[in-house]
Amino acid sequence: MIREIDLVRSFEMSRTPIREALHRLDGEGLIRRVAPGGYVAVELGPKELVDIYQVREVLVGLAARLAAQHRSRVDLAQMEEALDAIGRACAEDKSAEADGHVRAFFHALTAASGNEYLRVTLGRLTDLFPLRALAVTRPEWRDQLDSRHRSLIDAIAKQDPDRAERIGRELVSRSLAIRLEELQ
Repeated sequence: MIREIDLVRSFEMSRTPIREALHRLDGEGLIRRVAPGGYVAVELGPKELVDIYQVREVLVGLAARLAAQHRSRVDLAQMEEALDAIGRACAEDKSAEADGHVRAFFHALTAASGNEYLRVTLGRLTDLFPLRALAVTRPEWRDQLDSRHRSLIDAIAKQDPDRAERIGRELVSRSLAIRLEELQ
């Protein structure tokens, strides 16, 4: 159990900022109040994962569509650089490093979209429910995932918004399928 008083003592802070942080986490569905001053972390089950990934799928698809319409050479280079770094980290089984590069890839994608609200919204969703380099945990998917990401970059480079959106959505959908398999 997460207790407000324990956090106050641990962080040597007053109750007000701790209480505000707990209320915010509760409002975002990350913790749940179970007693006065006591909370528990919410565990994500299959339904919650599906709900999160449905939203992520639409946002990534939109980011890919807009990136195909607005991207620059620098945007493409940043996506390719992040993808290469993901591959290197996965080959070395460096999960945390790969996760950071996955985040960089999607940051570059949303930056290329030119839509600041989309970038912030998808970034916030990623902060709450972090992306993982699934290819690290599932080596049999490394080549396939790399190929799909490269296809996405190709669609964006060729300014094909329909194809880019479809591939972006498929990437998220496939990631959900892998996550759900992990729960079994």
